[in-house]
Amino acid sequence: MVKRNKVLIILSQYFYPEIASTGQLLTELAEDLTKYGYSVKVYTGKPSYYKSIEKCKKEELYQGVKIYRVFNTTFSKDNKLGKILNSLSYFISVLFKLLSSKDRYPLLIVSNPPFLSIAGFLLRKIRGQRYIFLIHDIYPDIAIKLGYLGENSIISKIWNKVNYQALRDAKEVIVLGEYMAETLEKKYFGMDNPKIKIVHNWADEEFILPIKKENNWFAKKYDLINKLVILYSGNIGLSQDLTTIIRAADKLRNYEEILFLFIGDGGELNKLKEMVKENNLTNVKFLPYQPKEYLPYSLTSSDISIVTLEKGIEGLAVPSKIYGILASRQAVLGLVGENCEIADIIENAECGFRVDQGDVDALVQKVKYIYKNPEILRNMGKNSREYFEEHFTRRQMTRKYYKILENVNL
Repeated sequence: MVKRNKVLIILSQYFYPEIASTGQLLTELAEDLTKYGYSVKVYTGKPSYYKSIEKCKKEELYQGVKIYRVFNTTFSKDNKLGKILNSLSYFISVLFKLLSSKDRYPLLIVSNPPFLSIAGFLLRKIRGQRYIFLIHDIYPDIAIKLGYLGENSIISKIWNKVNYQALRDAKEVIVLGEYMAETLEKKYFGMDNPKIKIVHNWADEEFILPIKKENNWFAKKYDLINKLVILYSGNIGLSQDLTTIIRAADKLRNYEEILFLFIGDGGELNKLKEMVKENNLTNVKFLPYQPKEYLPYSLTSSDISIVTLEKGIEGLAVPSKIYGILASRQAVLGLVGENCEIADIIENAECGFRVDQGDVDALVQKVKYIYKNPEILRNMGKNSREYFEEHFTRRQMTRKYYKILENVNL
């Protein structure tokens, strides 16, 4: 039996049973930390992605992890105002919950919502609680790049000042990749700051396993066996470059054996469906989010999977879907800029292609190339899984968190 002599509190808006990647990753991290000897408490919100919200209890013990669900609104995640209100209500609730709690254990604070760093700053000043800050996305920079905030606006200036103090007060700062680390160092710390630790996200190597299409019930069910399937799986959101995929499908309409498959939901879904309808495309298929237990089959039902990153977001975020793609032995087609973690993984692993955002002709050219060269495609898939097993397994990454916690001596 594992002796539990250390307690860690995780603050994350998304946690079990959320299907959002942040929720799944943090759930796996918490589960593994309990196996490494930690008693883990999680303060999270009501699920906004999960459809059975009413079934979630306010308090729950799940896989050895104690979950506390505070109040938050549950407006549609596809509505910008609703998403902000969901995050704001969670932030206020969790802050007051902790301020009124006797627990003064160390915190792992996740940047979901992005202004949760304020809670760390306040809890440190008021109660002396120590914390590690885990940054999944760098804000307000992303909001500025996407045009939601002005660079010199009052909100941006205040946000940056709070971030500066919250990052300075943190015992450690964890980011998801090398370019994110460089961005933070330049902006807040100066180069090569030892406080910043790089820990990539991951996929569960025992859950996501390569499956041949001819043995895959999901591929059989949706008639994917004898087609070259290009898959986009995940959030079909407003900030992804997904119209480029539909425009490429239009130019490839005469290739009957090529199919573009979208699995997921989001604010851009109806727009994509309208584009398909207006252009009478028969080589595009849409499927809803699948249950988690289907993931090993849906990911391996394709031949190449697409990862996107909005132009200008390089160095500010790392799409977590890349790790599931690698684990499933799929080739990768990155609609990303040159200087980002995804581009580096594709190049270092020799597992796919990179195409600039919005470059429809280049995307079409790459698809035609892999269509004509199936052996090259198979080798890229083989390289994906091998590179994944060397660098991005769940056990490797959660052990890195454990070592950081032990070295920091929270």
